[in-house]
Amino acid sequence: MTKTPLLKTLSLKILGLKTLVFATIVAFSPNAFAQAQDEIDFVTNFFNELQVKSIAQNREYCGYFGLDDNDNFVATIPAKGDTDSCLANDPPEDLYLIATYHTHGAYGVDFDSELPSSSDLEADIDEGLDGYVATPGGRIWFNSVDRETAIMLCGRNCTVSDSQYVADTEYPVNNSYTVQQLRQRESE
Repeated sequence: MTKTPLLKTLSLKILGLKTLVFATIVAFSPNAFAQAQDEIDFVTNFFNELQVKSIAQNREYCGYFGLDDNDNFVATIPAKGDTDSCLANDPPEDLYLIATYHTHGAYGVDFDSELPSSSDLEADIDEGLDGYVATPGGRIWFNSVDRETAIMLCGRNCTVSDSQYVADTEYPVNNSYTVQQLRQRESE
């Protein structure tokens, strides 16, 4: 079954919870991967809500994005992880999966949390599902399984960010990374 994620309305629905409807204007990176605008809006709005909790509790949250029977974007209820990891609950069998998602919690000098880790990208590649990652600095990344590359979907403050965030001038953030490039950065 192939579904095309084109929607007539923007709604944020977390499975098992009420539907929230709102819109956000975001400045996107010119190098962003070509998702449908409806998908980008859904992901951004979802992270705007989840980042508040993730940053306040300094915990990763994770789950899945999918399409329901009416082709509406939905998110599974976020699973609460640790400061540097998260294991999503199994998604409902009837959910047409389109991506994983997770947050990186609050800003900390001990973590290079402004980009996906090599493990984040490898996990999405192994699962065969694209992924989205929100960072403490308010960036959203798209882990492309086809390209085997993490691509910055939108930059600093495009979603809720940690007020304590300080940019690392020694290791600036690039617009994209392969698994090998992420591993190299992690070893520095």
